[in-house]
Amino acid sequence: MRRLGLLPVVAARDVIRRRREPPSLSAVDAEAAIAASIRWLCLTHDVTGRRGCSKGYSYLSGWMTPFPETTGYILGTLLARAAATDDPTLVQRAREMGDWEIEVQNDDGGVVVGLLTPHPKESTVFNTGMVIHGWLDLHAVAGDGQYLDAAVRGGDYLVRTQEADGAWRGAPEYRGVPHTYAARVSWALLRLAEATGDNRYRAAATRQLDWVLSMQAENGWFDACAFAPSLDPNTHVLAYTLRGLVEAAVLLEDDRYLSAATKTAGVLLRLYRELGWLPATYDGGWKPTARYECVTGNAQLGGIWLRLYQLTSERPWLDGGADAVAYAASRQMRSSWRPVDGALPGSFPIFGRYARLQYPNWATKFLADSLMLREELRGSAA
Repeated sequence: MRRLGLLPVVAARDVIRRRREPPSLSAVDAEAAIAASIRWLCLTHDVTGRRGCSKGYSYLSGWMTPFPETTGYILGTLLARAAATDDPTLVQRAREMGDWEIEVQNDDGGVVVGLLTPHPKESTVFNTGMVIHGWLDLHAVAGDGQYLDAAVRGGDYLVRTQEADGAWRGAPEYRGVPHTYAARVSWALLRLAEATGDNRYRAAATRQLDWVLSMQAENGWFDACAFAPSLDPNTHVLAYTLRGLVEAAVLLEDDRYLSAATKTAGVLLRLYRELGWLPATYDGGWKPTARYECVTGNAQLGGIWLRLYQLTSERPWLDGGADAVAYAASRQMRSSWRPVDGALPGSFPIFGRYARLQYPNWATKFLADSLMLREELRGSAA
């Protein structure tokens, strides 16, 4: 169903002015924004008949088909909200999502690339790692061995397809080329090593993370970070890379990874402070190459800056993270029209290049995660 008539009309100069005035967190009702996000994520589950989460809502094509990759890590967000609110219905949803992921897991242990369709698809590294996160979240909450077994099958697929230098290439990788943002996959492997005691997963993660470090320039730039070599990386994939490094630093107690993440996160925070907003993409000298925001990346980076505050107690991370999360929340749709109420667009303006004219489910997931972390840290802001 086409709903182009509901698209917001935004003048270019208004976009620039509003971007330079990020709202304070006090101007955002964090609890209401979290609740709206969770309701909309549940809706993405309902519209598929509770067979995975729809990839999201598109103004061009309506509700999209189930997306195994992001269903895998959305269920962790629902479990976190369930723990905070004592809501057993969210736990039940998360279990249904995890069970569905086992049902659609490929025989090689991997998870399919892209949307779920009637035609079989090959497994891919990143999607597999993201679903492993979900299975491990469920295993931690429910203690059900089937989720750990599925995660082990996925981990074995990742170890088996990894190359000697730690990267993944060819058929297992998106577009056949290695990506630094698979650091988030390595985080999943480290969690799997913790859950199983199997050092193969830790060794594979360390190899990949060391390869990521070899891709970082002195100015914090990462080669091989974008979806394809011909593209500039956006804040979404930069955030994936940084989060993987940060969590690896914690699990491995290795300051090299934290130092690398801090270098790049600091560049982005400085740009945010100087510009008042974050353009979506950058070249190797950190010159912006887009005139729109990747709102998804904004939500992620806000959460990463808050996580860095949690680890370092350095106030600039808290202040920057609080601003960025509030700014992302200000882009959340609040509408009487249910398909978009509570959703976060992929880009702002919504016709920006990233997830154009769409509300991808992972954007709202990251908004909820970052808002929940900000609420957890709220006492530290005093």
